[in-house]
Amino acid sequence: MTTRFDFFSAFIGVIFGITSFSFFLQWRRKQQSVLPHEHLHWNPLIERRGLGDLLTRLNHIAITVSDVGKSLSFYVDILGLQQIRRPSFDRHGAWLTMGNVELHLIKGIPTLPSVDNLQVSHLALETPNINQVLTKLHELNIDVRQNLSVTSAHKMIEKHKPLITQYFFNDPDGYYIELCNCDVLTEFSLYSNLMLNSFNYHEGIHNKKIFFVIQAVSHWKRLIRRYSSDEFDQILKLIPRANQIDENKFENLIKRRSIYGDITQGFTDEDIREALLQSNNFVPLTIKLLARQRGERIFFRPPSFIEHGELVDPEPFTMNLQEYN
Repeated sequence: MTTRFDFFSAFIGVIFGITSFSFFLQWRRKQQSVLPHEHLHWNPLIERRGLGDLLTRLNHIAITVSDVGKSLSFYVDILGLQQIRRPSFDRHGAWLTMGNVELHLIKGIPTLPSVDNLQVSHLALETPNINQVLTKLHELNIDVRQNLSVTSAHKMIEKHKPLITQYFFNDPDGYYIELCNCDVLTEFSLYSNLMLNSFNYHEGIHNKKIFFVIQAVSHWKRLIRRYSSDEFDQILKLIPRANQIDENKFENLIKRRSIYGDITQGFTDEDIREALLQSNNFVPLTIKLLARQRGERIFFRPPSFIEHGELVDPEPFTMNLQEYN
């Protein structure tokens, strides 16, 4: 009798333990799905400066729109955001949630970019199904531009990461919306176990014979604002002209021309070759020479993009330094 009782008690104990553990796992999963992820894009090992220790998260982004109803319909019916309650204000508007950040629409004058390219302020929304997103946008008759100026960050995380894909389109006022598989970029930005040898850009100086060139340039950089153009020419005379181009540095500078707003944009191969020869292949001085040649202007060549299945090359333009600053 005692043996049967002990066996029955042990059996009940095992059943109770399994049931309790099962309930615990379900509760744990529910807690993890409900609780917010504090400091999602944050490395707790890095010091927070300024107000960092007093701030917790981005609460909302606000944009001014010309027609609240039209914009509300776009962000709900096209992007799938949810409208939420908004308290009474002395202005018309609407509030929506993107899940982790709110979007506030305010009746007013929209502040839109003045250029017709993709180097603009924008809202970016993340998706794990970038191909399905494009299909859905086409079904909704949304004109889409695909950015061709993309990073190779996916290669530096692991071999089989997907290519970063970015689609841009406009809301009713002309604000730019980006849809992308941006989780790849987040992983690249937050984790250091990357294949750093994937970076092939290098401007190092391997020739010790031009050490005096560095000294001359350092002296020039400290006093540049006090030098006239003629005095700058005198400094350049201290630096011997190179007999031949450093092809690696030349190729790196040519690659930089694809970067929007880089000093090398707008210069020909011959311009860059001449600046390298004049600076004895010392890249920082090469850049200063190009900047001097350009003067008070900045040259912009926007990256190409795909629209309606065709390649579009936006027109390059220049801006005055004072206007840019």
